[in-house]
Amino acid sequence: MYKILLVKFLLLFTSMNFYSQNINLNEYEVYLGDVLIYKQDFIEQNKSFSEEQLKTIQFKPITDGFKKTYYLSGKISSSGKIENLKENGTWEYWHPNGQIARKGEFIDGKPNGKHEYWYENGNLRAIGNWKNGVYDGKWEMYSEDGKQKIIQNYENGKEIL
Repeated sequence: MYKILLVKFLLLFTSMNFYSQNINLNEYEVYLGDVLIYKQDFIEQNKSFSEEQLKTIQFKPITDGFKKTYYLSGKISSSGKIENLKENGTWEYWHPNGQIARKGEFIDGKPNGKHEYWYENGNLRAIGNWKNGVYDGKWEMYSEDGKQKIIQNYENGKEIL
């Protein structure tokens, strides 16, 4: 009985997988009409699209240039430059409520230099330094109410105690 159920499940799974279309979202930008959509919002909200919205979804290969992505609510999610198909230069990110979430430099898709982070309420969350995609140097982290502060130091991604 177990083998029969296993075979039926595998047949069902294989047939579903055969007819489905897989898209590697790391290689594509998602557009709703002419608007570049924040991918995580698209993934989380795609079941709530109307028929009209579904007709306007486009998957386009990532291209170089200045980009602004938006939440499905219409509020901005991020802005910055794509160069060699990766984040480069200053990038800014926003929370869904419109408050700034993060600002910092990127080189070849990796955070580099000083980055600042904020909570959704607008209070400072952290200020720290990145080097080639890993923590490096002093990091100051704050509680959401701003009353507590922790300072940590890193070298090549590892905390110095």
